[in-house]
Amino acid sequence: MSQAVSQIQAIYAAINRRDIDQAVALIDEQCCYEDLNFTATFIGRTAVQGLFTKSCQSVPEELKFVIDDIAGDDLAAGVTWHVELNGIAFPNGRGVSFYRFSPSGKLTFARDCVEPAIKPGKSAFAIIRLVTPLVRYWLGRQKNS
Repeated sequence: MSQAVSQIQAIYAAINRRDIDQAVALIDEQCCYEDLNFTATFIGRTAVQGLFTKSCQSVPEELKFVIDDIAGDDLAAGVTWHVELNGIAFPNGRGVSFYRFSPSGKLTFARDCVEPAIKPGKSAFAIIRLVTPLVRYWLGRQKNS
């Protein structure tokens, strides 16, 4: 088993036990943690600790992360996962995550993408087509600034 895979498994196990200190011990001081449910990125161990703490306080203790599939090498791992409540899959509770580690085994980067509660389906394409002119306009303004 690769180092990144074992580190991720350890972080998930600690979170499931609500042992935030153990999970945070595996986080680099300068970690960049992107949870796409939030508009801001969590920068640094203290910010990630806050995210983990608030997350664990906000959901029932019986809610657990279950790793469905994981692959990686010593420095990076990708995970598909779901959450369960009392052993039963939670609705809209799936996600994918990517993690990068330092050679010392500390988490330096994470990106979590959680299944959306509302699924736009084919209308997502229409929405993209509709907002593309606005995005082009704003990107052009930023480029010229």
